This record gives sequence, C-alpha cells and structure tokens, in this order.
Amino acid sequence: MQTTPKKNNSDPSAIPEHFSPVIILESPVAKTPQRGNLTGNPRLVRDIAADIHSSIQQWNNVHLHAVPILKNICQLKIDEKFPDGLQDLCDILEKDCQTLDEIVCTLKLLSHQMNVVASLNKGPENLFLTWPTYKFGEVTEQIYNVYKDEAEVKRKVLENVAHNYEESWKMLHLTTWVHQVNISENVTTLLESLLVETSLR
Repeated sequence: MQTTPKKNNSDPSAIPEHFSPVIILESPVAKTPQRGNLTGNPRLVRDIAADIHSSIQQWNNVHLHAVPILKNICQLKIDEKFPDGLQDLCDILEKDCQTLDEIVCTLKLLSHQMNVVASLNKGPENLFLTWPTYKFGEVTEQIYNVYKDEAEVKRKVLENVAHNYEESWKMLHLTTWVHQVNISENVTTLLESLLVETSLR
C-alpha cells in the first residue's frame, strides 16, 4: 500500500499562505512618491499635513517671540510690588498664550479631519509610501495632544510669573517656557516623518 509522504514543516513552501508573516504586494516595485496634483483622500491627507506643519511653524514663532518678554518680566519683578510696565508685558505674554491656544484648537480640528479621512479610506493600498492609512490619524492626534499639554504648561507660567520674585522661581518659569519639555525629539521626528510620507519633504 502506497502512503503519501508527510510534508516537511521546515519547508517554507509547506506553510499555509494565511500563516505567512510576509505580506506579498501585487507589484514588486516600491510605490513612488505622489507629487503634483492629487485628488481624493491623498489630496486631503497632504493638505492636512501641510496645515499641521504650518501651525507648528506658527507655534515656534510665537514661542520665540515670548522669550524676551518673559525675560523682561523676570527682570522687573524684584519684590512683591508690581512695577510700572509689568502689566503691559504680562498683557503681551497673555496674547501670545491666546495665540498658542488657538493653534492648539487648529491642531485638534486637523487631527479630527485626518481621522475622518483615515476612517473613510477603505482601499487596501497605502495612500503614499509605507504608512497604513490609520497611522496618519494616530500621528496627528499624538502631535495635537503634545501641543495641548505644552499650551497648558505655558498658561501656568503666565499665571505665576508676575507673582514670584525669588530667583529660583523666575529661573523655573523661564526654563519651563524655553525648553518645552512636552515637545520631545520624538514628536519632531513624527512631524518630519509625516512630511516625508506625504512627499512634502
């Protein structure tokens, strides 16, 4: 009686296709960056990514604008009194904080828009190079949350900087504003990756 030889489990060809860890693409050629006039979801995603980048640039400008204002407040505040000019400086700093809050609101809206586009895109192919569609929503939401947290920290600085005259407190306020501990290098990398993925870089 002839028996059927057993399959060698060490042979990769014997592994059922649905257990294969390798995702086989329809084309062996890497997807080329999409440039020029886009339409549909790719156009929406790229526009949103560009708006996020623009918002972050605006944030950076406001952040830097406020640094000398904050230094002047710290120089004026030498005791419990409120010297002339202190209120004017605080008003300028408050306007900067309001602008930062508005940028955060914009980032929240852009994050929502990106998640909507991601949920509507049901195609099997990536929109651009390597990212699955859902990653665009995840990255933009992470960027929004980081800047939201940093805006809250800056609000705390605004609320306290005119009331603390000890050198240690003044140094803390200035350092906290300048270094933006919530905005890590990882977040900057995420933004750059978003721009590269959408061929904006």
